[in-house]
Amino acid sequence: MFKKINFQFVLSYLGLFPFLFILFDYFFFEIIDSNIVKDFFILYSLIIFVFIGAVNWNLKKNISLMILFIGFMPSFTSVLMIIMFLYSYEVINYLIILFIIQLILDNFIYKEKNDRPIFYRLRTPLTLIVTVCLILIQF
Repeated sequence: MFKKINFQFVLSYLGLFPFLFILFDYFFFEIIDSNIVKDFFILYSLIIFVFIGAVNWNLKKNISLMILFIGFMPSFTSVLMIIMFLYSYEVINYLIILFIIQLILDNFIYKEKNDRPIFYRLRTPLTLIVTVCLILIQF
């Protein structure tokens, strides 16, 4: 039974639980202060953004400089986003744009036949869900 379950997929989708829980509270229960909810969304999105970039790093083999650069950029841009956030800039729209750019770039990285199911069944849905949550939290 456990051989058919891909725990990487399960853990990746479980990573959405905090997003969905907080979003549900934001729209229906309002137990958590809305400022805390928005701050959580920004910071948790940055964690996911950096994690996705780190997935492109394969430490077992040498990778091209382009993939190295694409894997490093989420960490670098996240630092810039944190600085902007701490200086009270609205960064949610920038995050949405960065997630979309990252998805487009990963479309070119996952071009091998055995990587495409990962891109279509994991990477694309997760990015779209996070992006939709970031859009919804602005209302």
